[in-house]
Amino acid sequence: MQKYYTRACNFYFGKKSLKNVKKNLSLPLGGNKNISFDTLEIITRSSKRKLNIKQLNHLPINIKKKVLSDLKNICRIKKIKKLNLKNIPLLMGILNLTPDSFSDGGKYNEINASKLQIKKLIRSGANIIDVGGESTRPGSKDVNQKNEWSRIKDTLKYLNKKKIFISIDTRKTYVMRKALSYKFDLINDVSGLSYDKNIFKFLKKTNLPFVIHHMKGTPKNMQINPSYKNVLLDIYDFF
Repeated sequence: MQKYYTRACNFYFGKKSLKNVKKNLSLPLGGNKNISFDTLEIITRSSKRKLNIKQLNHLPINIKKKVLSDLKNICRIKKIKKLNLKNIPLLMGILNLTPDSFSDGGKYNEINASKLQIKKLIRSGANIIDVGGESTRPGSKDVNQKNEWSRIKDTLKYLNKKKIFISIDTRKTYVMRKALSYKFDLINDVSGLSYDKNIFKFLKKTNLPFVIHHMKGTPKNMQINPSYKNVLLDIYDFF
């Protein structure tokens, strides 16, 4: 059986979105009427097709059933503990505790510098602090899991006292397990859950929300291999 992926597109925001939803011209994204869409893109390995939500009844029965199931999930209200998804926009402050991140590598590696940056991010309106100990810039190499953990543990301990929503930017379940003692709130895995084979067992056991990304290749080769010259890195959804 051919697999289908359903993607929402053609978005409306604010007053325009509220008006369209009220008139049933668009559907709310994640239950939020301030962001809505009126078009779906149905994608398979060999083709893709865009259609207005009013045209769904014209689809073949088997495809229609799958798309409607996807649509229900796209429109359902998302709930993440300690995070109000109705209060948008939500700002994520990025804290790279690495020597080689592309924009700020090495700036906040010392705990005092890290603390000052956290305070600055919160003052600037950050709702989420995202902490990472491994650079995934183009050309970067994997970091040993113990080294990655040693880079972020002191900052996580400090953040846990600040009572702010904490996101862990890591691909490794070793780091995630270690971070559990600091009660973090979200997993931000840039590999799209493809790097560590133990990730699914961890997610099932902890029931933690996570962010799915997509990239072509790996950080090490995504701009070296000619087939990866057009890098794509998108946040798709919270789960």
